[in-house]
Amino acid sequence: MIAREHYSQVASTSVILAAVSSFMLLGGWVFAQQHERRTVDIQTFFTPSGWIGDGEYGRKYIDFSGSDTTGPHSPPSSVKVTYTFGPSRWAGIYWQNEPDNWGDKPGANYSGKKLSKLTFWARGETGNEVVEFKAGGIDNSTKKYRDSFVVTMGRQSLTREWKQYEINLSSANLNSVVGAFCWVASADYNIGKHVTFYLDDILLE
Repeated sequence: MIAREHYSQVASTSVILAAVSSFMLLGGWVFAQQHERRTVDIQTFFTPSGWIGDGEYGRKYIDFSGSDTTGPHSPPSSVKVTYTFGPSRWAGIYWQNEPDNWGDKPGANYSGKKLSKLTFWARGETGNEVVEFKAGGIDNSTKKYRDSFVVTMGRQSLTREWKQYEINLSSANLNSVVGAFCWVASADYNIGKHVTFYLDDILLE
């Protein structure tokens, strides 16, 4: 009788240990998956230094604030852009992995990180703003390094309310990310003399 009770206790202990071991293995796998598939905050790890079009004149035509507190999507602040149309009639800004990196320095390598999209929130000042958004595309043939991909979601008509947008990168080669995110606006498809819009929570996921 004692031997039978001892056997039952041993069997129960073995079952418990097996369950605990399986739980630990599963937890380790989940942690590894989460660690491998991280989120990259573009506003933290990239710099909005790639000014193009009328942006080449500096702040003459573009008023840029990376810490505007006018109703951000995620407090305390968001990005505010006011572009007054200049001689080029178009402008844009790239978020670059290194300040002013147009290909002189290597891009960031995010291959194998299981990142498949770039998401961001945007809204317009009046709801009449039309802006193009894209990821990648810095490719100067005179430079040593370049983006290994380019994906555009085309022109988007912004609303006055915050809305999330997504650029699908599931087929993109992310082994060289120089310009992770870019906006482009043009006088040709906007009303008036300027556009004002806001951006927030720009993430590689």
